[in-house]
Amino acid sequence: MEFMRTFYHPSLRHSKKYSCPSVSKRKTTEEWLEEVIREQNIKFRYFLTLSFNKAQSSALNQYLDNKHIKKVLLDFFYPNKKPKDRIRFWFFIERHIKGDLHLHILMEGISGLKWLENNNRKVTLRKSTLMDILCRDFSMDDVITEALTNHLQSYIKRLGKGRQAVDMRKVGNIHQRVQYVNKSLSSLEFNKWEHIDFQNSDIERWGKRQKNREKSKG
Repeated sequence: MEFMRTFYHPSLRHSKKYSCPSVSKRKTTEEWLEEVIREQNIKFRYFLTLSFNKAQSSALNQYLDNKHIKKVLLDFFYPNKKPKDRIRFWFFIERHIKGDLHLHILMEGISGLKWLENNNRKVTLRKSTLMDILCRDFSMDDVITEALTNHLQSYIKRLGKGRQAVDMRKVGNIHQRVQYVNKSLSSLEFNKWEHIDFQNSDIERWGKRQKNREKSKG
C-alpha cells in the first residue's frame, strides 16, 4: 500500500475543497485502522470529544497538548503504578469552521469495580448521582463518565467548565466511529494523515512495523 510509505511525514495545509483522491485515501485509511483493531484485539468502549476554550489552531501544538491529556486520562484509571496491559487510546484532531481544533478519542475501558477497588482515589460526583447510587438506580459507566469528566476539567486548563467541553459516550458501532473520526480525509483539511496523532495513540509501533514491512517488499 503506497499510503503506508508516507504515513509519518505530516505537513499542514487547510482547505475545504473536495477531491476524488481524498475519498480513496479515506476508505483505505478506515480499512487499515479497522485491521489494526482486529490485529491488536482492541476493545474500544468509550468515544470522547474534547472542546477547548483556548483551542489550538496548529496540529503540532495540539499533539503536545495530547501528551498531557493522555497522562491525565491514565492517571484517572491508574493513579499509582501504570500496568503494562493498560487501556489504549487513539487520538484524532478535527478542525472547526473557524480554524480551531477539537479532539476525538477512542478509548478502551476497565471494570468499574476493578477501577474502584484497586486504587485509593478521590472521585467527584454530583449529589443527584450519589442519590442514584444510594437508590441503586445507576450504572458504573455513568459513574465513570461523570467522574472522568470532572477529572479532565480539573487537570486540563484549556477545557471549559460547561457540559459541551467534555462529551463522553459509549463507542457504539466501531465501524461508524472509525468513519466519523476520518471524515477530515474527505477534504484537503489536513495534508496526508495529520488528523491522527500517532505519537500519542497506541497504534504507533504497529504502524511503524507495517511501514517497514511495506518498504522491504518494495
